[in-house]
Amino acid sequence: MIPINIDTIGKNIKFYRSLKGLTQCELAEGICTQAQISNIEAGKFIPLSTTLFAISKRLEVDMNQFFHAFENPQYDYVQEFIQEVRRQTENRNYKEVFQLVTAEEKNKLFKSSSLQQFILWHKGVAIAYLYKDYTLAIKMLFKAINLTYNGKRNYTQEEIQILNSIAAIYDLKGHSTQATEYYERSLKHANFIQDFNPKIKVRILYNYAKAETTLANYSKAINLAEQGRQICIENGLLYLFEECTYQKGFCYLLQGEVEMGKRLIEQAVVLFRLEKKEELATFAIKEVEEALTTIQ
Repeated sequence: MIPINIDTIGKNIKFYRSLKGLTQCELAEGICTQAQISNIEAGKFIPLSTTLFAISKRLEVDMNQFFHAFENPQYDYVQEFIQEVRRQTENRNYKEVFQLVTAEEKNKLFKSSSLQQFILWHKGVAIAYLYKDYTLAIKMLFKAINLTYNGKRNYTQEEIQILNSIAAIYDLKGHSTQATEYYERSLKHANFIQDFNPKIKVRILYNYAKAETTLANYSKAINLAEQGRQICIENGLLYLFEECTYQKGFCYLLQGEVEMGKRLIEQAVVLFRLEKKEELATFAIKEVEEALTTIQ
């Protein structure tokens, strides 16, 4: 008989929830409350067997896995893989992302639908940026989202991130109007999730603002960029704050409010340099000079 350790149960549930890309609210839906999930993960009490069974079904793991010692090298390997793929994606190192996911896509450790979804999602994104095959990339992302989404519920946090990627690739493809439709859908479903990750929401707002800028909807783009800035301020985030600041300033510039635009862009350039994003600072300065030449 496997001994019951409440810390082990809690850590494993949290681990599998993070692999699945679910928030505590999403995991709790129809099973228990978010507070109960929080207490279970914190090792404060052991849930009923029926609750554990329901959680295991939602997470697509055998319930017995919750009782195994957390120091499992396979768990560590999967977790490290996910963190590395996310880190390389955030740093726009798409060649590394492609190599990582291609190397593991047939690994038996990654056979669950959620992990297959994660691999397919990031492979599609890498293909879009590396090989510019936007049609194939979008096809892969829709396939990824359909691994878990059945159309009968709200999207999960992970699925919303895939929607955001679909929108971004439509924008890269030159289909900005279609991109804005997917950004709007992403935001709508994000608002249904109580503990939605603010970094993800900022990313959606920033990308959405860029698409609206392409469509010359500058007032809307300014509003979206400012929403992203406010979320950063409220949550103490630097993530994409300077990008949102730049996008807001650039839109002011394009609609003729030159002084306001230049002031915001100067702030963004300072922040880019503080964050050691010299390439972005240089790009921003060049783009502004070109815009000012056109305006004048």
